Parts: sequence; structure tokens; C-alpha cells
Amino acid sequence: MLARICPSGEVTASDIDTRFFEELAAEERITVLCHDVTRDGFPAGSFEVIHARMVLCHLADPARELAAMAEWLAPGGLLLVEDLDLGPADASPHPVMRQGLHVAERTLGGSQGSDLRLGRRLRALVTDAGFTSGGMGVQPVMIGDGGPADEFWRLSFAQLRDFQARDSSPLAGELDAALSLIDHPDFTDLGMHAVSVWARKPGQPTG
Repeated sequence: MLARICPSGEVTASDIDTRFFEELAAEERITVLCHDVTRDGFPAGSFEVIHARMVLCHLADPARELAAMAEWLAPGGLLLVEDLDLGPADASPHPVMRQGLHVAERTLGGSQGSDLRLGRRLRALVTDAGFTSGGMGVQPVMIGDGGPADEFWRLSFAQLRDFQARDSSPLAGELDAALSLIDHPDFTDLGMHAVSVWARKPGQPTG
């Protein structure tokens, strides 16, 4: 999308796992890069725009990585970060889904340090990193309405269930129950919020 709306620009698409970027790699003006944001850097002022979607919540020190992004942006550059807030799960009227989401949260938190509630703190993290805040958006993410979140949670619950099952954990059964509920005809629930924050690096653009 960035390459289409900026026909004179260059786009770098990066991830620690680029298996799903094969089609992107064939596009003109798009560079696919295997990159670990916690370890690999870019020269200062490399980008005019940085977009990080569902990245910071999986990092041990998101504040440090935001500071690095500030270095990688040119003066006046735009930052857009998007992340999750699982807070709505606490008030779910569906005990099976509430428990399934909490098991998912604890499993990801314990295994890799993920914070699925980071979206609530996202704006504060961005401004603390020295950016000039431009705005914040919050979008409800429903489960059970046939939208894209259904497939996201089907895949997530199935993967986390297999992880728990390797240790014969009873939590695997709770993830199975939540997985089954997604496609129940009478089920719809607000699973989480998707939070977006956009901001600029102080300074005047050089180009």
C-alpha cells in the first residue's frame, strides 16, 4: 500500500521471519529484509515514515525500541504504531472465551514476554520516546462476527493449545473450548481493542 500511494518512494518491509513476504519481494521499489528490531539497526535518518503493527507488544523493552525508531526517522518523520489492548476480555459475558483469552495472554506472557495490554500505554510510550503526538485511535475488535479476528484467534488458540498440550497442561482444554465457541451461531464478543498512535519526530524535514 505504501508503495502504491508513494510512487516515487522506496519501501522496506522487515520482519524476523519473512516467509510470507515472497510476493512483496517481487514488487518494484520494495525491499524485503530479515531484521530483528531488538538487535539490528538502521542508519540515522533512514526513513520518512515508520509503521510498526503488532510489534511492540512482543518486545521486552518497547520504550528502547521506540527510541531506536526515533533515531531511524528523519527530522519531521512520521511514526505509526498499532498494538493490542486485551482489557475488554476481563468483562466478557462468556466465561469460556474470557478464560481462553486469559490463558492465551498468560501463555504468551510466560513464554516470550508478550504484553497484550500494551495498547493502553502506547500513546504514553510514544511521547516519552520524544515524539510529538499527533493522535490516537481505538477500534473494537469483535470475535464471532465473521470478521478477520475470527481467523486470527482460530490460528492463535490452535497454536497455543499445541504449545500447552506438549506439557500435558489442562489449559489446552480451555483453549480448545474457546476455539470451538468462535463458530457457535449464537456467539459474538468484544475480544480486544486495536490501538493506533501516530506522531512525528521533532524537527524540520530535510527533503
